[in-house]
Amino acid sequence: MQDHQFDVTVAIVYADISGSTALYEKVGNTQARTQIAACLDQLRGVISEHGGEFIHSRGDDVLCTFENPQNAFSTVQDMLSKTSDGDLDVHIGVDYGPAIRTRDDIFGDPVNVAARLADLANPKEALCSQALYQCLDEGDQSLVRFFDNRQLRGKSESERVYRFAEFNQTMTTQVSHAKTDHGGIGSGRLSAYLSFLDKTVVCTRGVPISVGRGEECDLTIPRQWVSRQHLVIEMRKDHAYLRDLSSNGTYVCLVGQPPILLRREAMALPAICTLSPTKNPKENDAVTITCHVTAQTLAQD
Repeated sequence: MQDHQFDVTVAIVYADISGSTALYEKVGNTQARTQIAACLDQLRGVISEHGGEFIHSRGDDVLCTFENPQNAFSTVQDMLSKTSDGDLDVHIGVDYGPAIRTRDDIFGDPVNVAARLADLANPKEALCSQALYQCLDEGDQSLVRFFDNRQLRGKSESERVYRFAEFNQTMTTQVSHAKTDHGGIGSGRLSAYLSFLDKTVVCTRGVPISVGRGEECDLTIPRQWVSRQHLVIEMRKDHAYLRDLSSNGTYVCLVGQPPILLRREAMALPAICTLSPTKNPKENDAVTITCHVTAQTLAQD
């Protein structure tokens, strides 16, 4: 008997738990499984509070839908807020559009996009599509920051991606979307170009780039406050990631946004940004490393 199906237009929220592997090592199998189950129950409770429909949970993730995109965004805010202080974090992807609903599942482009955005998002972070962003009221749009133009796997064209993290709620600076359209990143021969002073190094798939004070680094930054091995840039799943290795951290500066401090954390990088090891880029003697991620070969002098 064929399963009954019907067309819907909904917001899709895909939330995945981070840190579960480390938790098993830290507290043991039984306690870790209990904490993960409690976290999933907490996420399901948030979904219910905002009028969403829970679809399924497979492993450490939760998939749900909302007829009202505004309620979906409120759910994302609560999910990040209520998991901010525990051993487990979540990373979330959100999209809005037409899908096919069956008795116990949902299929379609927005489901795939939400899952890929969740995969790209860092812990404690949500990435949402242009379609979802356009449905938000002005107040919530002011909490969301343009992240990048991305060509997601399976899509023929790049799309604007927006970022929300729970700490954004305290920010009052609004970002101009019109001035940040610097082109998309293709999924072809993706490379990251890092430049400091007169030297440029290139990171490609399978060829990570190390940055630090040590002479053995691919890009050497001869400053006392820079760690010998400060950070690494690497390609994973057609995206460039920065992984901070230092004790003092690395500031990541996106166009028109406050600097993001990473300390022993990883972050997917947009097409254009600057990096500042240890020191806030506003400090007079801070180091500036430019980073350009592109699918095209840049002209060399």
